[in-house]
Amino acid sequence: MKSKLFILLQFSTFISFSLLGQQVFTKQDVISKMKLVNDFWISQNPNPGNNQWARSAYFTGDIDFYKLYPKDSYKQYAELWAKNNNWTLNGGIYTRVADNQISGQTYIDLYNLDLIKQPAKIANIKASVDSMIHTSKSDDWWWVDALYMAMPVFAKIGVLSNNDSVYFNKMYQLYSNTKITRGLFNSNEALWYRDESFKPPFQTPSGKNSFWARGNGWVLAAHVKVLQLLPQQDNHRAEYVDTFQKMAAALKSRQRSDGFWNVSLDDSTDYGGIETSGTSFFTYAIAWGINNALLDSDTYYPVVAKAWNALSTIAVQPNGFLGYVQGVGSGPSSSQPVTVSSTADFGVGAFLLAGTEVAKLANGVMPIPSNFSVQAITVKDNTHIKVSFSKKINLFSALLPANYLINNVIVSSVNQSDNDSSIVLTVDTLNFGKYSLQVNNVFSSDSVAVESDVSTSFVYSGIAGVTASGFESGTANTPDKTIDFDFSTRWSAYGIGQWIMYNLGESKLVNSVDLAFYNGDIRKGYFSISLSNLTEDSTAFHTVVEGASSGTTKNFENYKFIPQPARFVKITGKGNNQNLWNSITETRINFYSIPTSIKMLDYQNLQFNVFPNPFSGNKLNIISQNIDGRCNLRILSLSGDELFSRNIELKNNKATVDNLSFTKGLYLISLKNYSFSGSLLLFAN
Repeated sequence: MKSKLFILLQFSTFISFSLLGQQVFTKQDVISKMKLVNDFWISQNPNPGNNQWARSAYFTGDIDFYKLYPKDSYKQYAELWAKNNNWTLNGGIYTRVADNQISGQTYIDLYNLDLIKQPAKIANIKASVDSMIHTSKSDDWWWVDALYMAMPVFAKIGVLSNNDSVYFNKMYQLYSNTKITRGLFNSNEALWYRDESFKPPFQTPSGKNSFWARGNGWVLAAHVKVLQLLPQQDNHRAEYVDTFQKMAAALKSRQRSDGFWNVSLDDSTDYGGIETSGTSFFTYAIAWGINNALLDSDTYYPVVAKAWNALSTIAVQPNGFLGYVQGVGSGPSSSQPVTVSSTADFGVGAFLLAGTEVAKLANGVMPIPSNFSVQAITVKDNTHIKVSFSKKINLFSALLPANYLINNVIVSSVNQSDNDSSIVLTVDTLNFGKYSLQVNNVFSSDSVAVESDVSTSFVYSGIAGVTASGFESGTANTPDKTIDFDFSTRWSAYGIGQWIMYNLGESKLVNSVDLAFYNGDIRKGYFSISLSNLTEDSTAFHTVVEGASSGTTKNFENYKFIPQPARFVKITGKGNNQNLWNSITETRINFYSIPTSIKMLDYQNLQFNVFPNPFSGNKLNIISQNIDGRCNLRILSLSGDELFSRNIELKNNKATVDNLSFTKGLYLISLKNYSFSGSLLLFAN
């Protein structure tokens, strides 16, 4: 009887989903979007960051995703984060601040995932919670975000302590103070004020109550996290369930037609517009309510379907960037405007949480992660890309060009690289920019298929490496951010003389540098550009530009100089017209392609020179310190075609050639006599 009832319920649920005309997602669809977003985030943040609340909130999503889809790299990323922070809390073990305790959620999850338990991983968070348990103080959670930050920690510690009710009771005392004593829960509307400063008489510009989407998202998600763990016999479980259900009903009526929720839930004129973090938390919680029979599927599935469709098609960009996330703040007016370029770590975490529950609702079979994947991409030059895999490859599948897809680039051939787990793609010319590679139908030598639906990002900047004298301590404003083709990231260093240096990998004919400055539309940056062709030693550099930005744009501005060979390009900062910060968002170094037959080192320490160079007019002057008499002058194209040849006479080490005409481009100037032969490059405007 039980099995028949289960089949009937499954059939009824399918009918309700399909006949209502709502979009039905597959598990593969949902997991693919989650992988796209999380893989992009990790690729852009190889340093997993600090243990403060914003980054810690991301990891609550990352680790829940891992529990559903156990891809090793997701757990390893969380482990690296925890180890880098020594499993400690921001604020120390006696902190009572909820924002400082959220890191403990992931510490406890990682501890629980260990086969062999290591108490040191949870020692700090347990000490912090225990220090609060044994006091009568219960007014710490004065803002609603705190419920998500700390309530799950109390619940997790309670479970680890054999469901010791002292932890659950203390959690309720703190919760009740926020909800009832401070009056942050409006029982009529079933929504929460962010803190007491937002309670009436405070109103939105249209005279309505101010209910902030993400603030309510924190609260609703906190109820989910607690109800997952709380014993059925807990004295306060019924209240948590009742509040959860009433909030879900209130939010259902406030959902926008496009599936999102406004930043200000009751006032679309109060910084109205789509917002991802609040929408993600609501999607997570409502989907969980359906999955756990606390919310009616016929009533709430359409809410989840519309919300996930909005998140996965509008907020998620093709490369995995998650947009429309309101930044750090305390209400609708914070971090405005919210645009497609707005993102944040906690928003990514919220999106991953949403996906974990939507995937459980979705049709189909849950995909299984593969242990065979792309491990690294190295751009060797503008036509060759090295792809390294996590295991030895099957050459038959790995050498098929059709198995590699790069946006707007054709893969013409594939060759094995220098080991049995990597290959080199030959492609048509890469332009400066960001690319993504998708690999399909490639197998390891032990017949494991490469993980599908994964796009790995890489950039072509023409730069082999970047270093700097320093960067802003405690931030992600590192030198590599200037070549990530993302104008929202930057390198920052304080003080005159701070520098950033780019290694081109080999000598190239550099002709200009494009720079974009942080706050470049409101302040001028002062700097110099210098070049070196032989070494990165500071004494080898010579300055080619002493400049200042316009102070009118955040976009690239071009700084030209006479084309010349260089392997190293250094930007030395001299502050700006407001302070001494040097902050560059993006750098692009422009150079000419030179045939491999021409060695750029040949054009150093020349025994003769020509001017003007760049060439203009119709006269070319040749000067030398030690060449006199008759010489043969030849001008060739870079492909070796002779365009001009004449015997000239150098008198007093000088000569002039008239009636010359060149189209714009690069040329090779060759000078030769019985005792000397040399060449140099001429640029014509």
